[in-house]
This record gives sequence, structure tokens and C-alpha cells, in this order.
Amino acid sequence: MADSKDMVDMDQPVFDYDDFLRRIDGDVELLSEVIGIFLEDTLALLAELISGIKSKNAVVVDRAAHTLKGAAANISAKRLYLLCQRLQTLARKDEGADWDSLILHLEKNFSDLDHALRDYLTK
Repeated sequence: MADSKDMVDMDQPVFDYDDFLRRIDGDVELLSEVIGIFLEDTLALLAELISGIKSKNAVVVDRAAHTLKGAAANISAKRLYLLCQRLQTLARKDEGADWDSLILHLEKNFSDLDHALRDYLTK
């Protein structure tokens, strides 16, 4: 399986604060509210995606990756967005991907994003 640089563009920010703020017209209060909702809602989705990967269920992986990709796009979480896009492609091709490696990449990217968002909220 490809290394992390092949899985996701590490030049992309984990969380693009400026892009997100621009897209919501500078409303910092709304930004904080949306981040809070993202953090609450995506844990179950992440668990569903990991479960689908572990069971090699391409339909579940495709659906959960698509939903998580949309949530990531909404908050300008660019690395997670790209990783979910890659997961969708692999699920649709069903080409015997290294699923264990995919789980590690997903958990690492989600953890990095979670820390970045929580750091922002505590500032």
C-alpha cells in the first residue's frame, strides 16, 4: 500500500481556517458552532467508516466516506476531504486495497483534525 504521502496531499492544511472563515462571511461565532457540530456528529460516522473498512464492505465504505467527505468539505478540512475521496475511489474499484493501512491513515488524519479544531475552540 502507498505511504501517507500517496494517500493524502500532506501539503494541504488539516484545517484551513482562513478558507472556512471566508466561506461563512467572517462569522466567527458560526465557525465555532459548526466546528462543534462537526466534532459531535462525525465520531459515529468515523466509527461506521472504520467498521466498513474492517469488514471490507465496499458499500458501507463508499457511503460513509462520501458523507464524511462532505462534512470535511463544509469545514475546510482539506486533508480529511482528500482521504475520504481516495477511500471512495478504492471502495468503488474494490481492488484489494491494504485496508489496515487505510484505517491507520484515516485515524491519524482524523486525530490531527480533531486536535486542530479543539485547539481552535479553546483559544
